[in-house]
Amino acid sequence: MNALTAIRSDPGLEDYLARLEARLETAVASHPGVLADVVKESLKAGGKRLRPALTYLSAPPSQRSGDTCLIAGVAVELIHMATLVHDDMLDGADLRRGQPTIWVSHGRETAKAAGDYLFALAFAELGRLDDLEAIRALSGATLSLARGEALQRRQAFRADTSVEDYMLRASLKTGKLFEASCRLGGGDVRMGEFGLDLGVAFQIADDILDCSGDFDTTGKAAGVDLRDGTPTLPLILASRTDQEVARALSGEHVPDALERVVASGALEKSREVAWSSAASAREKLAGAAGVDALYALTYAVVDREG
Repeated sequence: MNALTAIRSDPGLEDYLARLEARLETAVASHPGVLADVVKESLKAGGKRLRPALTYLSAPPSQRSGDTCLIAGVAVELIHMATLVHDDMLDGADLRRGQPTIWVSHGRETAKAAGDYLFALAFAELGRLDDLEAIRALSGATLSLARGEALQRRQAFRADTSVEDYMLRASLKTGKLFEASCRLGGGDVRMGEFGLDLGVAFQIADDILDCSGDFDTTGKAAGVDLRDGTPTLPLILASRTDQEVARALSGEHVPDALERVVASGALEKSREVAWSSAASAREKLAGAAGVDALYALTYAVVDREG
């Protein structure tokens, strides 16, 4: 199940996401040229739009239909799209959602510029709100993304990476943008904390899928993290009990490494950590009104296939 499927029944969400797509198209096309054309291709490939959905669902019901919630969701999604463009280039990923990535189709220089274009568009959109706190929230999340990427590069091919360092990276690369998504919707600090915990659970589940997912479901080949030497939670835990996995994560050729990861029990242990983070997210919702969809999402982000 896709994580967004669990909340599709929320009244007003479908209309919000339709307006979001239209606004994204307008924003991307606002400066005609090569970069706009390239990014349009990425936009057509679609996506979960989970982060703007969080912006919508975290907002008070009375504010969900207004421009503030819509613009904030657009800004969050543009930041997410920018990170995907740059990540695909840095990771050497050929496909994204079953389609050639921008750097493959148009070259590295164009991919760099396209990612920068998306970052700039995000803050241009958010600037329309004239809300300094919103800009601070999103700029802080963007800085966290950069820090997380730097940490990932530093940890590459390090089988001795600690679980604590992995969790920090998950918070920076995924959790902080989830947190900002919830805060930009008008949510309070506790709602932001919910987003942070949810984002960490989502990332752990993503890393589990990289070891066990099916391409037709996820749109990505399995074993990319192992190939790239990215020490995810399943790979770290498997490395502790199987030296062959540790060798593979360190960059050595081990043909059956991914099968060893699955056999080690590391996926189940990682899923327990993801469930714990999801449970922590649910605790932040205690006493809040109108959060049934968010509550359901804490289960869906872990128990998913793509």
